[in-house]
Amino acid sequence: MTETDARPALTDADFLGLVQEAVDQFGFNRKAEITAFGSLTENPTFRVQEPGVRDPVAVRVYRPGGRPLEEIDSELTWISAIRRETDVSTPAVVPTLTGAQYLRVRDDPPTFMAAFELVPGHEADDEDLERLMPEIGATTARLHLHTKAWRPPGSFERPRWDIETTIGSTPHWGPWQASVPDASERQQLERLAQTVRERLGRFGVGGSRFGLIHADLRVTNLIVDGDSVAVIDFDDCGFSWYLYDLAATLTFYEAAPNVDDLIASWIESYGRIAPLPTEDEQEIPTFLMLRRLLLSAYVGLRADTELAEELRVTHFSRTSCELAERYLSQFG
Repeated sequence: MTETDARPALTDADFLGLVQEAVDQFGFNRKAEITAFGSLTENPTFRVQEPGVRDPVAVRVYRPGGRPLEEIDSELTWISAIRRETDVSTPAVVPTLTGAQYLRVRDDPPTFMAAFELVPGHEADDEDLERLMPEIGATTARLHLHTKAWRPPGSFERPRWDIETTIGSTPHWGPWQASVPDASERQQLERLAQTVRERLGRFGVGGSRFGLIHADLRVTNLIVDGDSVAVIDFDDCGFSWYLYDLAATLTFYEAAPNVDDLIASWIESYGRIAPLPTEDEQEIPTFLMLRRLLLSAYVGLRADTELAEELRVTHFSRTSCELAERYLSQFG
């Protein structure tokens, strides 16, 4: 998901301007109030509101050079199917006045936009995770059961997150080594990556273990309203191991003192809906390490983001090596 080097990257002001020019196609006046949701990172998202005209919406601008139209359309199609066919809470896609589920707002480079309803609640955070882990496990199980039964349209196209496209020869986010300049750390993580590759190769990609998943179910993509959870941001959804969803939920919590309790809570609630085989459960640490390596790749790919800077300052690679040593002592 890289932008073309031939053109300068769009600025925050550029993205805001694109939204201002397009809000009338969602039924808003161009003078509607538009504010950014947090920092503008992968796909800038804005709140658009005009009291007395219609309910506010969240408008996402897909970063130019990122997802092709076929993948964007498929993401929105799956969201709509989830809403129709499950009780998983996720914001509805808000169509344009002509009924389209996305807008093409620029041709060079192709740039797309979609709108979503706003659901009540607040973005989950560290304080919510332990309390909500049972609900997250149950929600994840419902999503997985849906994808195992769902028959997507023939035009459906989403990325595949397998060994080769994560830490292999054709990684979507580039090589994880790009953000690990220290030679000794890189050597340690090379050992980790090799072991993860070997174990996932044996684990396989059978239909009971590998399918369409959200792929980014971390707390910042959950909206909490009391004890209920709504899932947002399906931009990374694709075909991968079902257990990768748990690893995504535990992003940045791999070294937490209560990580084993969090995993046990997830397993218990997930298992009530979709029983998890013991041999799958035993491989959970491998998926935590896979996710860790992918985050290293993301830091190298999006070195300009606040997240990448935060991970560098907090010595993300050093902690990854400590986790790798613990993992390799058991699985290596």
